[in-house]
Amino acid sequence: MLFPILFFLLLGCFASWLVVQGLLAVGFGQGGDAEPQHHHTHTGVIPRVGGVGIIAGFAVTYLLCFFLLDDTDNKTLVHYAVFGGGVAAFMLGFVDDFYPLGAKLKLLAQIIIAMVAHECGLSIDKLSLPVIGYIPDLGIIGMGLTVFWFVAIMNLINLIDGLDGLAGGVGLMLMAMLAYLGIEKGVAFSSILAIGMAGAILGFLFHNFPPAKVYMGDSGAYLIGYVIAALSLINSEKGTVLAALIAPVLALALPIADVTFAMLRRGLKGLPLFRPDRSHIHHRLIRAGFSHRNTVLVLYVISLCALIGGLLVFASQERYLGILLGFAFVVILLTLRGQKISASTVQMLLSDSLQARKDTRNALYLKDWFVSEVDRADSVKNLWADYRFVLKKMGICRAEMQIGEELRTFFVPNTEHENEDLLWLEEHTVRGAAEARLVLYGEKEFFSERQFTLICDIATEAWAKAGVRWKEVNQSSLDFDAVAKDVESYRDQKSRSLYRPTY
Repeated sequence: MLFPILFFLLLGCFASWLVVQGLLAVGFGQGGDAEPQHHHTHTGVIPRVGGVGIIAGFAVTYLLCFFLLDDTDNKTLVHYAVFGGGVAAFMLGFVDDFYPLGAKLKLLAQIIIAMVAHECGLSIDKLSLPVIGYIPDLGIIGMGLTVFWFVAIMNLINLIDGLDGLAGGVGLMLMAMLAYLGIEKGVAFSSILAIGMAGAILGFLFHNFPPAKVYMGDSGAYLIGYVIAALSLINSEKGTVLAALIAPVLALALPIADVTFAMLRRGLKGLPLFRPDRSHIHHRLIRAGFSHRNTVLVLYVISLCALIGGLLVFASQERYLGILLGFAFVVILLTLRGQKISASTVQMLLSDSLQARKDTRNALYLKDWFVSEVDRADSVKNLWADYRFVLKKMGICRAEMQIGEELRTFFVPNTEHENEDLLWLEEHTVRGAAEARLVLYGEKEFFSERQFTLICDIATEAWAKAGVRWKEVNQSSLDFDAVAKDVESYRDQKSRSLYRPTY
């Protein structure tokens, strides 16, 4: 048993490592993620082609399954759907990595992939619940659960891909768990594919562990998520469905909790639920003084503990589920106690949220308007005038912007812009195509500290996105002396002639 495990693990690992190494050597994918994004933790140009290496290890493993296993273990519609759906998920992410698709279009494509998988037999048709008992036929509800399962796992892996090595490490642990579950259930196809995928992710991690030389991108995240969802359903065919599905869910407890709190946090602030921010658990650990590498290792340990809990639930056929849920509840209570949360603080938070939601929405609209004005601006001097207008409308009373050695300042008359005892202050480094230092001030009378921090983040993101857009349109960096390149079409010239900077 040990030799086949090592063979498929090393095969997937070598195939993935070799493909990624080759892509890096020829410079493929340097256009992907060319500019650092405002909420990302990395700097510099890092290609998002790691998913190509992962699918290479996955494909090699699948082909060997196809030729080595007999018809009772392979060559069924269900098993074709595992590979075909994985390729489709990979291609969806690969296109999005280089030619960004809208969130709605990606969600629609994911739903279609999940529905096809359901029709091919990768489905939740029956369920065994602790209290209700065994439900042999879920009908249309089963299709809904199946689609939700695939879409949720694919997006969950993608959402935690915010730190070097994090998503890959969590995916590696889950593949190891699925390989163990497949061996216990006697499902050769599932076991081999999980081992091969574990090897493929391991080969990718050689290039991705901090400091990363390559990212898996959406292509790798969607592929890993799809394979996790599919193999979990295959393992469930020969046992209690709930136990086979709860095991990977518990192993993903950390990212599930992180994403849940992120969506709650954004909802309270009036932000779009899927808007990136810097309040995820790994951001908090980094701000607490952990290095990127140590942050990843801490999250690995937490995920490993959750994975062991999932295996206990599977091995006990859910008998330990209540104990684990109770333990998780106690941990949450202790965490909330450490945050000094009380009824009064919750009431204050809700009150602050209701008052701040309109301000947040207004700031987001101003950000989008400002970025759209880049196409019409004839110089950065005039664009800076528009930015001052945006800051004023957001409630900022004073600002300092430094690009290189050049410094620009502005203040709003008849405000407390000079009395720093009455002001909130935020200093940000603008990332993207226009590296800059931005210092913003707001009057304490009109902002809570929490809301001022959020407004400053949106204001900083506005200038960062404008810098990226300026470089796309004018093929030059955003500095105070920059002017827009000449336009050729009459419509563009007319649009620029109508541009009126808001001095």
